[in-house]
Amino acid sequence: MKLTIEKDEFGTQVHLKENENELTIKFGGTGDLYWTIRSRDVNKHNTITITKENYDLYRLFDNLYEDIKDINLHEERNVDEEIYRVYNYSNYNELFNRENKMITWYSDETAHDTANILKIQKEDDSYKVSFGTQPDIKGYDEDSKSDYHISIRLCNSGSRYYPFNTIFMMMYNELVKLEDVNDYGHQIHMEEYLFEKEKTKTRVLKRN
Repeated sequence: MKLTIEKDEFGTQVHLKENENELTIKFGGTGDLYWTIRSRDVNKHNTITITKENYDLYRLFDNLYEDIKDINLHEERNVDEEIYRVYNYSNYNELFNRENKMITWYSDETAHDTANILKIQKEDDSYKVSFGTQPDIKGYDEDSKSDYHISIRLCNSGSRYYPFNTIFMMMYNELVKLEDVNDYGHQIHMEEYLFEKEKTKTRVLKRN
């Protein structure tokens, strides 16, 4: 996975590229956060996998997952977790599925029934990030989609999942500080070393 941090007059963008798929995370001029995947054919190739290859990147996805799972809103006041789980406050039971170990965010760009969908699923040692669309419905605003990209809007004002958008913003603020593991001088984390060692071992076993 190639990590690139790009700064321009519109702000800072984080690009995560895996083969022909590229995930861009940026803070837009609207004051909202956007996650967009691009590919030659996004209907077939709409997933990237976050591994321990870059452990700092993996750790941020892990923190995001755990904070939503545990309803850790990083607030000074005490949060009654039951109002989210039992009463589905902030659509929490749609946002997080404990059984499937999955975060699901319907884009705040349009109505729920036509919104694009972001899914982040926890696997053994990785996170699978996938994007999907829904059929257009006559009379509803249509979400942004094409053969080449799918975009998700995470509103910082009026989101159907407020206040969990703040957890995504905290993640973004840490993402822009990351380094690419391929950059010269990058300090290797022990988890990265173990990940590469296991990959090498797997390749050798397959050849034999």
